[in-house]
Amino acid sequence: MKQILIVIIMFSFFSCNKNNKSKSNNKNITESGINSESELLPYFGEITLSNARDYEIDDIKINDNNVSIDLNFEEDKINPESLKNVRNILNNIEDIEKTIKNKIREYIDQDGMVKEYYKYHIEEIDSQTISNYLKDADQNLTTELQLLSKTKLKRIGFYPDSPKFFAVFDYRVLSDFSDDILVVVLNGNGEIEKITVES
Repeated sequence: MKQILIVIIMFSFFSCNKNNKSKSNNKNITESGINSESELLPYFGEITLSNARDYEIDDIKINDNNVSIDLNFEEDKINPESLKNVRNILNNIEDIEKTIKNKIREYIDQDGMVKEYYKYHIEEIDSQTISNYLKDADQNLTTELQLLSKTKLKRIGFYPDSPKFFAVFDYRVLSDFSDDILVVVLNGNGEIEKITVES
């Protein structure tokens, strides 16, 4: 009889301990919304911190642009602190994009890369091609401003581990006739560091 009682007590103890452990694990997940090995980012969803692979998503609507967004890491593991600025930029992405477009407009008549970008397209691409391309643009604007109205954001790239730049916004115009990209470089606060041109 004593042996049966001991077996029952031991079974009850291990069963209770297992249930408590299970409840504890569930609590950790539900309190944070996701386990401690992951982070949630707008658009991307769950990011696994232990697997610093590159992430990419396509066809994201930002203002009047269809954009691809990629997230690139140089380290083997992701520091959750490095994702804070990514999250902040993504949460404010439409306002940031409008600010960038306004800044491009401001620079379009000033000597520099923005002016050269549009000047190149006007001089190097057949005038009839440009005319057809701009047929639905506001004809009261200069050709440069008409091209600006047709300039689209195509890609956003994040580089949280890079010491050179945090994010880049790639804009293109006349993409069927030109490979040139107007690249806007942002710091971790979502502020413009520079604007350059790449091919």
